[in-house]
Amino acid sequence: MQDVVISTGDFPVQMESFPAADEDQFEFIKTLIDQCDYYILIIAGRYGTVADDGISYTHKEFRYAASKGIPVLVMLHEEPGRIETEKSEETDSGKKRLKDFIAEAEKGRLRKTWKSVDGLKLSVREALDNAKATKPRVGWVRGDTVASLETLEELHLVRKENRAFKEALGRLEIDVPLPEIPEATDMVGLDLMPATSSSGYGSTPSVGSHAKIECSWISAFTAFHGNLKWDVNDWNGQFHYHVDHDESCIAIGSALAGEVAGIDTFEKFKISKTNLERLMSYYIEVGLVTTEGDEPFTQAAQKIARRHRIAGSSNASFSLISGKIEVSELPSNTNGMDDEIPF
Repeated sequence: MQDVVISTGDFPVQMESFPAADEDQFEFIKTLIDQCDYYILIIAGRYGTVADDGISYTHKEFRYAASKGIPVLVMLHEEPGRIETEKSEETDSGKKRLKDFIAEAEKGRLRKTWKSVDGLKLSVREALDNAKATKPRVGWVRGDTVASLETLEELHLVRKENRAFKEALGRLEIDVPLPEIPEATDMVGLDLMPATSSSGYGSTPSVGSHAKIECSWISAFTAFHGNLKWDVNDWNGQFHYHVDHDESCIAIGSALAGEVAGIDTFEKFKISKTNLERLMSYYIEVGLVTTEGDEPFTQAAQKIARRHRIAGSSNASFSLISGKIEVSELPSNTNGMDDEIPF
């Protein structure tokens, strides 16, 4: 389903990628739901893993999203009686819980039905389009939670526009107040997310965990400098560098995870594009990264990176705020495709 969501211009957070196994994990999932604009609930033949209170974690997620006023888009299987036995509830109590869950979920909400994977994809696409037209939300970069540090890039553009106005209008002064750059030792929080990795053909794929770390933005620079993925484009004889955001997010996230835990984290963690741009904004503002030319790093950046490598990283510069830094193997029946519906 992630490709369908991405095709609508949205950013998916897939709950099936990190199924809740206990209350601690569920508490972490709630923080992710808080940042979502819409919650898509897909129901087929199973009620889901049941917690000690007799309610499934999927049911808990749904209730939490609804309690936060997040629009819930309900996708119901059109013919539950035709679902394979091994993908359906076997007990009468399980069937009753599922029936009650469906009745609660569809009451007063947008609901679509589906029979096949393709039908589900179409239903999700139509539901998202309708929801965004009738119930517009803030967006996946939440404007009500953006910290001043995350607006540095925008302010950098404002500064350039301000300079252009002054040049165009002569002596006219246009002063735009800008926030101060944080000290090099000021701490910043970065979310780490799972990135699926396989060491080769026939090997068992593994995936990292969810966690949040804290470090100073200068401590993160060595990982950023050594793992930013970029190449050079030629346009009319002018060479400009281009950052590969997806590969950079995985490489930098894995490197940062390795600073906290003494395990192999290669290609098993990632940071969000928002956090990548946030770090870029730090380094642009202090003169370590340039927005023009055929390579991103300045001479000062090269020197700082070398000095940090000579000194070696200090684990004291990084701390784990929430979650765990661990790597686990994916189930043997996981094939990396998202067309298989996990019911």
